[in-house]
Amino acid sequence: MTFLKGTFGVMVAFAAWEAARVTGLIDKRDLPAVVDILTAAVAGLRNGDISLALLATFESWATGLALASSIGIVAGIALALLPGLELATRPILEFLRPIPSVALIPVALLVLGIGTSMQLFMIVYAAVWPVLFSTKAGVESIDPRYLETGRVLGFKRAENVLRILMPASLPYIATGIRTASAIALVLAITVEMLTGRPGIGYYIENVRLNGLTTEMWAGILVTGIFGYAVNAICVLIEQLVLPWSPENRNA
Repeated sequence: MTFLKGTFGVMVAFAAWEAARVTGLIDKRDLPAVVDILTAAVAGLRNGDISLALLATFESWATGLALASSIGIVAGIALALLPGLELATRPILEFLRPIPSVALIPVALLVLGIGTSMQLFMIVYAAVWPVLFSTKAGVESIDPRYLETGRVLGFKRAENVLRILMPASLPYIATGIRTASAIALVLAITVEMLTGRPGIGYYIENVRLNGLTTEMWAGILVTGIFGYAVNAICVLIEQLVLPWSPENRNA
């Protein structure tokens, strides 16, 4: 039933798209036919124009997300377990967190130049926050009786983290990583568009500048499908690996 509803929604969107073209609400030159966009997307994937660009984006996205997740998990656990550290760093974190990531692109370009390190820095900066604060919330939500049980069993702090804190907070961490994955993809594509770094963002901007509107929409379509697939895979992994999560128990 869910699949049928989703398919119906896609068909309605396609019908609305075509209606906007036929009625002249939007110039047909700016809004190609859905069939033409699908054809261009398949052609771009086959000849490598889109597929190679998407692969480059995937590499930077995956690397940046892995770094952001690692930093966020470690920092989140540390802030939850060390109140003194949390109080000392709170002003800095609350100052940095609201700064739009794209606003730091000029600074990153000035300091790091146009390269992989700059792109990874931007991805990590944007994606680390949901992981960090989700991890911190997960650790802080753990019932203190679990930790008392660990002390009774003679667990040291490292054992408490690995055998009690991590498993109990994994649902929160997974949610943070899933949110961060979408943010990381947005930043990867934004940096590619603005700096000319190889990837699907550069491909979309390049074909737009050359007046290839259909190819531009094809790149956007493939990007959307990729983002949807990433989220679906994250949800599936959570369901398989974290069956004790309240979200999965209620599914």
